[in-house]
Amino acid sequence: MGKLWYKPEQAWVGDLIPYWENGTYYAFYLHDPRIRDKEYAEETTWHLVTTKDFVHLDNKGEAIRRGGDDRPNKNAYTGSVLRDQDGLCHAFYTAYNADIKINGKSVQSVMQAVGSDPEHLETVEDFLFTADGVLYEEFDWRDPYVFWNEQEECYYMLLAARKKGGGKLRGGCIALCKSQDLFHWTYERPFYQPEMYITMECPEVFRMGEYWYLVFSTFSDRFTTHYRMAKSLHGPWIIPKDDVFDTRANYAIKTASDGRNRYAFGWIASKYGNCDFGPWEWGGTMVFHEIVQEAKTGLLKIKPIPGVKDFYTQTEEKKPVTVYHGSVKEKEGMLELRSETLGAALYPVCGDCFSLELCFKVEKAHEFGIVLHADDRMETGYFLRMDPQRQEAAWDQWPRAEQGFYQWQIKGDVPCQIETARHLPDTAEFHMLILREEDICVVYINDEIALSTRMYDHKGGYAGIYVVQGTVQLLKYVLKK
Repeated sequence: MGKLWYKPEQAWVGDLIPYWENGTYYAFYLHDPRIRDKEYAEETTWHLVTTKDFVHLDNKGEAIRRGGDDRPNKNAYTGSVLRDQDGLCHAFYTAYNADIKINGKSVQSVMQAVGSDPEHLETVEDFLFTADGVLYEEFDWRDPYVFWNEQEECYYMLLAARKKGGGKLRGGCIALCKSQDLFHWTYERPFYQPEMYITMECPEVFRMGEYWYLVFSTFSDRFTTHYRMAKSLHGPWIIPKDDVFDTRANYAIKTASDGRNRYAFGWIASKYGNCDFGPWEWGGTMVFHEIVQEAKTGLLKIKPIPGVKDFYTQTEEKKPVTVYHGSVKEKEGMLELRSETLGAALYPVCGDCFSLELCFKVEKAHEFGIVLHADDRMETGYFLRMDPQRQEAAWDQWPRAEQGFYQWQIKGDVPCQIETARHLPDTAEFHMLILREEDICVVYINDEIALSTRMYDHKGGYAGIYVVQGTVQLLKYVLKK
């Protein structure tokens, strides 16, 4: 069996640039070789994998070369791909060379590559589009997203930019430029300027039904990918209650559609040292979700792609339950767990490559959730804490850190691993799908939300449900390898 999620050999996946054409999804990505320790996104080029089902991927290798050490495109960073009105394929991308500076700061610019099809793109060496230095600062001018605006009959380019003279921490905006031919561009007032972030990376807009959606990623207020929604391309842009696609671990999500379905393309960050307590790094492993629209509200939800959901096919025999500090009743395939404090119903799991489907109903609970790779005493492992009072689902782990000399030096003041928290659906019934492959774990809840993370330190052990002062009914538990 091959791998469920893609990472190139001896390199890592950075920002994705998705594109669909003639039944094929083109997953361009920033190929990061990580040449030197703790150095990221250097000597970066565009690489390409293609897929029709998000399970079988075809590695096409390098798609856009970088320039030499003296060229603006010493590094080729994020952008977008489209076909023009005459059928020529264009890839716009960020060009960056730290040695090229204005007023002492390294500048970013936009270059483009063209070709007859997405697999044959060559950089147009004499095209270099920089910020004007009047509306926008020169040093943040990246991630061009280009599309045809039918209403105005011109091309729009959105960019992660900064308002000229804006504050260091709130001056980020999404710039707007316009063109008739994709080579000559005018500078327009900002497309979106919330005065909230340092910058808004990887901007994108798309339409589903009667709504427009604006997508961008931030690393200041929250390290995540957000979306906004509006009835018009020009706003006003509404901030949904749950305005993200995934956790902090899955960054710089961009989307693509075949006209019927839309999918999220992102990367799950690695952690330095390949351990749970290492800091998050830039770059990681490619991952995909399906995006669905709630009909009544227009809100966007996340669910697993069918082929990804069914990747593991061999159903494991369900072993007898192991009970931790609670009482269990089993009847007609249903298990009821009760506990006055912390109790758990656990089943053995093997290794770190499997899918686990659970359905359960909460009768009452102070707290409840999922146990993964725990020991039978619940002293080590991962715990998806589902807190109905705070309406939050967050991955926790125990122990939370390596204990210091004193017994109390065990990070008891850290409530959970909050980097991977999501809004908990307001319901008493839950359908959970856990996909685990080596050090990656993705959880889908009720075909609404996704929680992606890395898990390095614990494998095997037990999995199941837990409850704090309450009663939970486990209706389904299916483990596949």
